[in-house]
Amino acid sequence: MTEVRFTQADTLRCRFGLSPLWETVSAVRVLHGGGDRGLYAGWMAAQAGVVERLELRGLRAVQPRVGYTPDFLTPPPKASRARIGTELARVRSTPVERIRRELMRSRDELGNPGAAEIDRMLANPARARDRLVAEIERAWHALIEPDWALISRVLEDDIAHRGSQLTTGGLAALFDDLHPTLSWADDRLIASRYRDHDHELTGQGLLLVPGVFAWPYLVMILDPAYQPALVYPARGAARLWSDSPTPPGPLAKLLGRTRATILVALDPPATTSALAAEYGLALATVAEHLAALADAGLATRRRTGHQVHYRRTDVGQAVIDASVG
Repeated sequence: MTEVRFTQADTLRCRFGLSPLWETVSAVRVLHGGGDRGLYAGWMAAQAGVVERLELRGLRAVQPRVGYTPDFLTPPPKASRARIGTELARVRSTPVERIRRELMRSRDELGNPGAAEIDRMLANPARARDRLVAEIERAWHALIEPDWALISRVLEDDIAHRGSQLTTGGLAALFDDLHPTLSWADDRLIASRYRDHDHELTGQGLLLVPGVFAWPYLVMILDPAYQPALVYPARGAARLWSDSPTPPGPLAKLLGRTRATILVALDPPATTSALAAEYGLALATVAEHLAALADAGLATRRRTGHQVHYRRTDVGQAVIDASVG
């Protein structure tokens, strides 16, 4: 268990950040088999041909399934909406001694299978830094940039939701819902499954970074060299991986497959006729399912001109998130 203690100044300086750099490095980790992440199976299958063409041996070596990934690869963003060029420039400016120290830690922790590759990097840390930046840039262009508009929308939606929680319920409401392993007590953030040293914030606050490729993990950066940061799974990431999404198994069992499919499909909001056309269903069937979802509080309706659009409610999104977690 790790406790992060807040001063009064820290409670006022919690903020959110969006980082294309984090998304890129996390996506590479997912592709290289960083644990059992069934949520991304469809995306991984779609990227198989792309991955074969990319040379990412360096990133793979420094991202072991268990162990330490160098923090200099993903410095917490300084801007609330960071740009990939700015973030890569920050990585390029990392002092050589820090690169050496963090590469050695990644090599030595828990028998990293990429140790031999890291040893070659340590022969010239500055060149290794440039190599890793080049690999990240290639991964960005191949894996993330084509879908960045969709990915950033999910991140923005998450930030808006979390900001509302913070405004209405304070840090307790925010952290108690952010991740199953987090809780808030008095002036402390408690991470029940973390094994790092307890940490005292000293007025700089905590940066909160949602990630669509973070599920189901939680990442904390508490190194004094960086802004304290917490990377957590963005809600709603499951809706990214298919144009006509298949509902998670538990959700289908709960609601029935057709009704679950319609609930998952309500992003962006849709009309009855659009859903009927997309799934080959009768208008009356879709209308019946939408009415049931609305009655249960999982969807809501809004009239725009002569059309009625349905969208998921926060409760509906929470049910989907729970079914994939």
